Amino acid sequence: MKTIRMKIISGILLCSLLTAAIIGVLALSDSTQMEGDNSKEKMRLESQQEALKLNNMISQIEQSVDTLSETLMHQFDYAAFEKDKNYADTYTEKIAQIIDVFGNRTEGAITAYIRYNPEYSNPTSGYFITRDSVDAEFQGVVPTDFSMYEEDDAEHVGWYYIPVKAGEAIWMEPYLNANINVYMISYVVPLFAEDGTSIGIVGMDIDFSQITDLVDSISFSDSGYAFLASASGTVVHNKNLESGTELSSLDDSLSGIAEVLGDQQQEGSQHLYSYQNERKQFVYYSLDNGMKLVLAVSNTEIYAKANHLVLVILVAILIALVFSGAVGIFVGSGISKPIKQLTAVIGQTSRLDFRATEFGSRLRRQKDEIGVMANEIHSMRKNLREMMGSLDQAEQSISENVTNLNEIMEKNRVHAQDNSAATQELAASMQETSANTANIIHSIEEVKHSSESIHQMAAEGEKNSQQVHQRADKMETISRESRDKTDEMFVVMKQKTDIAIEKSKAVEKINELTEAIKDISSQTNLLALNANIEAARAGEAGRGFAVVASEIGSLAEQTLHTVDNINGIVSEVNEAVSNMTECIMTIMGFLENTVLGDYENFSKSGVQYLADADDFQGIMGETKEAVGILEGYVSQIVGAVEDINDMVAQSAGGINIIAEKSNETEGTTTEGYERLKDCMKSIDALKEIVSQFQL
Repeated sequence: MKTIRMKIISGILLCSLLTAAIIGVLALSDSTQMEGDNSKEKMRLESQQEALKLNNMISQIEQSVDTLSETLMHQFDYAAFEKDKNYADTYTEKIAQIIDVFGNRTEGAITAYIRYNPEYSNPTSGYFITRDSVDAEFQGVVPTDFSMYEEDDAEHVGWYYIPVKAGEAIWMEPYLNANINVYMISYVVPLFAEDGTSIGIVGMDIDFSQITDLVDSISFSDSGYAFLASASGTVVHNKNLESGTELSSLDDSLSGIAEVLGDQQQEGSQHLYSYQNERKQFVYYSLDNGMKLVLAVSNTEIYAKANHLVLVILVAILIALVFSGAVGIFVGSGISKPIKQLTAVIGQTSRLDFRATEFGSRLRRQKDEIGVMANEIHSMRKNLREMMGSLDQAEQSISENVTNLNEIMEKNRVHAQDNSAATQELAASMQETSANTANIIHSIEEVKHSSESIHQMAAEGEKNSQQVHQRADKMETISRESRDKTDEMFVVMKQKTDIAIEKSKAVEKINELTEAIKDISSQTNLLALNANIEAARAGEAGRGFAVVASEIGSLAEQTLHTVDNINGIVSEVNEAVSNMTECIMTIMGFLENTVLGDYENFSKSGVQYLADADDFQGIMGETKEAVGILEGYVSQIVGAVEDINDMVAQSAGGINIIAEKSNETEGTTTEGYERLKDCMKSIDALKEIVSQFQL
């Protein structure tokens, strides 16, 4: 059997568990998703920022070479170049110093050169300076002799013919310069006359470590790292892999890497893959030299904060459940303890023990239903104690009277035996008359004694009826007061319920706020789009502003997504508030339709009980009057019998009178003994009953 304490604790724990489960699921879902999105966004921004740094370095090299080519061609005579093969050599002497200056000022430059079209110049015409490292001094060397190689010999002269055929400035694939053991990457600008005739090329070889060192320094979380790849999915530089490794050969999940790297729309998006049985994600951005900067990180680290947040939420839920259990135990104990004590008082009363309890006064001082019950039980016990005290006094009084009567009856019995023996022979002649008279008197005494008993019972019944009337009146008063208190409680609860329901409507205002946030987010998105358009018009100068505008647009989209999540949560809260309102209205309906109705019926029963007590009191009064009339008749009969007795006495003489009195005394003595035995039995029974009460 479940106790009230266990029911209260179970109810509080169940409500807490359901609340924690609902809030926990929503919080875990949103927080995990949000934290994961934040980590992904941070990864994307980190990759984009590092790509901007690399592009700035690449852009500086491009600007240096582009500016050098424009400077060199500023005073170039195209007509003389086409007519005289020696013009290129003469012109080179003028611009050699310019090439030296640009070479020294370009960060990471290992070589700087200008080469001319061998159709209009000598095979070795041009200027070529080189150095072993970025810290060394440039030295001039003899340019490659074009006459020694065919145009399609990409290994030796591809650095010249590939840019010329491309018709635009290009970045060449990185290669190892075996002479100085330096891995280099070249940026070459082809030179053309106004009619499109190829003049030659201007270019620089850059120490590739200037770029790879920056790439190797990029990190994200603990295991995240960056590497360079080509658009075809080939490793250009990776500190953990050899250059030229095909990414698609590392894992089946990278089989479509070439399509991903070649799709500009997927730039900046996260992509899942596996490597060495570990789930990872990568994001890439294109560099101005055609390479792809790829940032890879373990999937576990991306969601590390989200997993930590999940753990924190679960611990918080556990603490909340423990606290709810403690509150349930405290509240349950606070409610069940007085009930247990009150039950102990009732149990003590059921065992006819009316002694005061140590916690009775404390229970009566409570200002709740327990206090009301304790006071009513105290009144009942007090009344029973008073009744039992009166009954005990009556028992003692009867016991004393019976003791005295026993002594008197014993004396009468002795005298009766003496008188009976002395007058037995003298009363023989009057035996028949005396016996008849004795029988009549005996019967009359029986009737008189019975009438007195009935009269006494009627008097006691009338007295009891007055007590019943008083209790009925008290019961009617209590029931009326209880109903009035219940009505007042119902009105207060209804007012508070209406206020609570009205306040619950405040949740709907959240929807208005989310709509306002959506409008602001839409305007932010529109501003970001306009900013992108203006950045595109601004060209190279607006590229940085375009990145910021894209970020603003992305934040606006995340704001819309978050608002949608808030709307979902608000919908669930609205549903919970509706369920709570329905429960409260059900309780109020129960109070109004059931509890108040029961109090009304109880009040009617009290009124009916009072009416019945009035009827009972009237009946007992009528009974008392009837018994009084009966006593009058008995008195008249006694008088008539006494007259007959006098007539017998006159005729029988003194001896017959003595015999008659002796016989009468003997009969009444015998009857007195019988009645005395009955009284003794009643006294014993009354003592046994009274002894069961502990006052």
